[in-house]
Amino acid sequence: MSQALKLERREFLALLAAVSLGGAGDALAATADDEVITAVTFIHGIAGREDDLHAHLLSLAAPTRAEAGCLQYDLYQSPEQPSEFMRLERWRSLAALEAHKATPPLRASFAKRTREGWTTQITVWRRSPRDT
Repeated sequence: MSQALKLERREFLALLAAVSLGGAGDALAATADDEVITAVTFIHGIAGREDDLHAHLLSLAAPTRAEAGCLQYDLYQSPEQPSEFMRLERWRSLAALEAHKATPPLRASFAKRTREGWTTQITVWRRSPRDT
């Protein structure tokens, strides 16, 4: 399978996961659907060093979930390529996501990923309006 096809498959699966979580949770009840942002991030590690990346990404979970604008933060690891991770996050708004990116833990994480040679691809999604 080509690398481009693998990436498309992962993006499709991530989008499917994001869509299937539609009305999940009480936290979303107080937030207008048109403001909620879903961020799907692929983090590409180095084969044989996935434990380091996994531990690092897990260390971000608690501080991220504690942020006022965070509705969801879930980390996934590929069973076929253990150095590949996907993060699925939902935020109350694009402003909340941007504020998250400016926090000290995330700025330090970006620097560490660069030093370690890990790459990140983030896509941001807004739920499509529903038919009523």
